[in-house]
Amino acid sequence: MWVFKMTNTRIVLALTCLLMLGCGSHDLEENFFKQPLANRVERLRQYSLADQYKIFRYGNDMKEPPFMDLANPIAERGATAVPFLLDRLNSRPDDITVRDILLIFGTMATSKSYEVKSDAALMATLTSSVSGMKNHGWQDVCTKMQIGRASCRERV
Repeated sequence: MWVFKMTNTRIVLALTCLLMLGCGSHDLEENFFKQPLANRVERLRQYSLADQYKIFRYGNDMKEPPFMDLANPIAERGATAVPFLLDRLNSRPDDITVRDILLIFGTMATSKSYEVKSDAALMATLTSSVSGMKNHGWQDVCTKMQIGRASCRERV
């Protein structure tokens, strides 16, 4: 029994080390936020969509107060950003990802860079994603959210 416990402990430690090494650093995001905040939205427009998304998520999820305005450059891309956002939503459908992606689609609807409400397949995916949220507080906030009129970033 003692050997079994030692083996399990070593396996857990090895997996923990692999996970820690596998997690990417946030150098890109941290360097972005080390620069002056006054022109952050303009600077973000110069990045690729994937990097914009990383920086947006970091600023929205790790910074207080959150930098929700970083959704704007992604939303400005309109239809070209939709497949990327759906891929992110489908590959990692956790509550915070759903909330953040709803914010981007809400910004698209408000700015009229994409007719979110007219895309039935997209709306069905968003509705399903909100229905699948585990945190009922966030789910309630996101359910009440109207694309283009409110954000899902309210505090619960």
